[in-house]
Amino acid sequence: MGVLAIAKASDQVFERLVSGMESRFGRSAAEGLARQFIEAEGADFYWEARLRERWLGGYESLEEESEGALDRVAVFGLLDGVYYIAVLLVDGLGGIDALLGLRRFERSEDAMRAFEIAR
Repeated sequence: MGVLAIAKASDQVFERLVSGMESRFGRSAAEGLARQFIEAEGADFYWEARLRERWLGGYESLEEESEGALDRVAVFGLLDGVYYIAVLLVDGLGGIDALLGLRRFERSEDAMRAFEIAR
């Protein structure tokens, strides 16, 4: 599967969210609501829409209540037609704990460059 095919499949995360809301709210409202939903619950969407991921290292919480080991993972992806990189906290089962950082890019090359140097 080529990079463009993978990117198109990744961007379908947004389209699936919109189509789920479209019958109830209409296309325009569904797109706006989907964008608001992604902003509020973004970490899971950025994880699901990733094209690549890279382990950055373990994460040690300052809180004593931490329930297990977490890793810092950089992801590169495409969501709603915009390339991004994000740094997420991920548990050993691939569950998302938190979104630590997010940058959006117009060009995939710029996003990939930022992904490659993420620390």
